[in-house]
Amino acid sequence: MDVEVLLVLLVGSLAGVLTSYTDLKTGFIFDNHVFPLLALVEKLKGLEEEDDNLPLNPFLLKIPVPAVEVGILLYLYLGLKSGDVMLALSGIIGFLLGLVLGLVLYYAGAWASGDALLLAGFSALLPYPLHYASVVAPYETKYPLYPVAILFNSVLAIFPFLFLYALGVLIVRKKTERLKQVLFEKANLSVEVALWLVAGIAVSIALQNAGIALPSVVRYLLTIVLIAVFGKYRRAGDVIGLVSFAYLVYLLRTDAVYSFIKLAIVLYLFKVFFSVVKVLREEALVEEVTVDELREWDILGETIYIEDGEVKRDRSGFFELLVRAIREGDLSVLTSPVRGEVIASPTAEGLSREQIERLKGLVDEGKIENRFLRKKAMPFAPSIFIGFLIAFFWGDIFWWLVLKTAGL
Repeated sequence: MDVEVLLVLLVGSLAGVLTSYTDLKTGFIFDNHVFPLLALVEKLKGLEEEDDNLPLNPFLLKIPVPAVEVGILLYLYLGLKSGDVMLALSGIIGFLLGLVLGLVLYYAGAWASGDALLLAGFSALLPYPLHYASVVAPYETKYPLYPVAILFNSVLAIFPFLFLYALGVLIVRKKTERLKQVLFEKANLSVEVALWLVAGIAVSIALQNAGIALPSVVRYLLTIVLIAVFGKYRRAGDVIGLVSFAYLVYLLRTDAVYSFIKLAIVLYLFKVFFSVVKVLREEALVEEVTVDELREWDILGETIYIEDGEVKRDRSGFFELLVRAIREGDLSVLTSPVRGEVIASPTAEGLSREQIERLKGLVDEGKIENRFLRKKAMPFAPSIFIGFLIAFFWGDIFWWLVLKTAGL
């Protein structure tokens, strides 16, 4: 094993073990175990994490694991040594890409800020697949986009457990209608989208048969445009998709049928996945409590604010806010969904004592109902670590699914 590869594995494993342990034990991921330089800056600014009351060995908290620093410096050295600018910058690019992907899940309410930083750390260490990985997408070997594989590995590897957990929550709470929504709501859309994708494939094949060979990027963009158009004009899209499917069956016989069935199944599984995420966010990962049950550092599952002298609450999730931002053409909705004075909101810092006292005052005054959504902590650090190990030793689960769907 090369020294560089061994370094990536050792640093990544140390970061993964420590963050998994602290996340399982306390619900916290400490910056020092992923990005010591960030922890140092926070300490100098007086923003260091409060860890005095945590059930952890103080020595454990002082162990620095420079995952981000090692990743950035390692690829900078390798890139300068080989004269490859992209390789030299890949550690930085991987870190930023991983951070952006993690923050998307953070703002979606699925991850904590520590989870986003951990993904960024692994992404800095593994911006490209190593030679151990046997299943990787072509774009992941050309550009430092392997953080996408780490993320999908993390999510797909634990999806069966998340599904069973969400299923158990719905069964215990006897929410049969919600269970039906997870399994059957918009299930037909999986078949429709599969037809729309088939239409894109059929158009590319027809153009190729006519002597017009489109670059792969143009084919992907064409398929995306067709899906967007068919999403707006669904009946027309279904008809064109059926005609395209018949055309492919004529060309490829049963292979086209098998590929379509596998594609529809994969799309249905993604539909179930997003439904499970919604259930986790709305049912399993939040609980309704009184103001007396709120504690410092608790993270609210809603925004409490004052507008026009009236106390209001907003429980919109990330995807509802995203739809609203697109509809209104205002992306600031994602970060500032309400107007007026915000009393408390679902920030990573959690509730302060002052915010809790103010909420108690509003309840005593009868200005707000004494029920609040509080997020439950779910340790995602172990799954992110598993995603890193899968990406290191094996490859990209999502790309493997794509290949299997295509019959390859």
